[in-house]
Amino acid sequence: MQAITINANSTTPQPAAAKPAVLLSYVTYDPDPVSDIATYLPGWKVVWNGVQTEDGNYAFIALETATSTYALAIRGSLPPQDVFDNWDAFANWVLEDMDVITTVSWPYSSIPKAIISNGTNTSFTNLQAMQDSLGSGQTITEYLNQNVITPGKQLIITGHSLGGNIANVYASYLVSSIANTNYSLSNLSLLTFAAPAAGNGAFANDLDAKITNAWHYHNFNDIVPCFPVCVLVGTVAYQYIPQPDAGAITTTIDGVTVSLKEAFLILAGTFYVYGYQQQNRNYFVFNTTLDKDYTSNTMSDFFQQAGYQHHLQNYAGYLGVTIPNATLVAG
Repeated sequence: MQAITINANSTTPQPAAAKPAVLLSYVTYDPDPVSDIATYLPGWKVVWNGVQTEDGNYAFIALETATSTYALAIRGSLPPQDVFDNWDAFANWVLEDMDVITTVSWPYSSIPKAIISNGTNTSFTNLQAMQDSLGSGQTITEYLNQNVITPGKQLIITGHSLGGNIANVYASYLVSSIANTNYSLSNLSLLTFAAPAAGNGAFANDLDAKITNAWHYHNFNDIVPCFPVCVLVGTVAYQYIPQPDAGAITTTIDGVTVSLKEAFLILAGTFYVYGYQQQNRNYFVFNTTLDKDYTSNTMSDFFQQAGYQHHLQNYAGYLGVTIPNATLVAG
């Protein structure tokens, strides 16, 4: 059973790709990344810009011209306005939008019986079919094969939240698809922020084995990357004690009044049979302070606190990065 401990601090050496990766992940939430990317990352430009899918998936490929470094940045989900205001909205987001109760086999694993969630597979399929608004006529994979894989360029794959979840899956696929090429995997970096687990232990262990330059960041007070790992969801029941205390907040499930703590423990039990697991390679867990505005024992404050902790700004801060415009939605 997987558990996590706070194992990193702000003085721990981080890979060079971490700072541009967290900013690239943030730019995916910008309304116009093509025009605005230079505001956040001078010297970078968007060279492939995805057309948002009907399910709300979005990604772009950017290039730092000075170093010929490419990056695939994948946006996380854009939750409803009240996703952190009440249990029903949050449960809908986790259980339906991410669809983790049903699973599919992952054929790009060298470890048998690897699975990913059906919701992740849907997002991955959408990413594969995404069109380029800049008119290349190529899919993401076609563009990367021509401009990155064949000439042997540096590539960063990154994303926040659901974007990090998809980044893990796409990176796993890409490494398998280029196995018979001369591309050196030392040129590939994978960096995710607040990513929920995409698959089971076989998937996670296979990804760990595939990519040495993989780094995963988890704010200890962010409940999103705990999902849908059984043990980690169980710890959410005790997340913000003494306040907001999930044990002192009640909700109703199927007509039965239970505490929010009990609800999370029920969810943890539901996820047990699926064996979801986070990666182990370079899995950094750091801590942040709680937002003092959300410390009442109410449903609203619990999920407002969760929303605050999930914000990409916390991950940027851990890496010593200041986001120029912290008002963008990044959830």
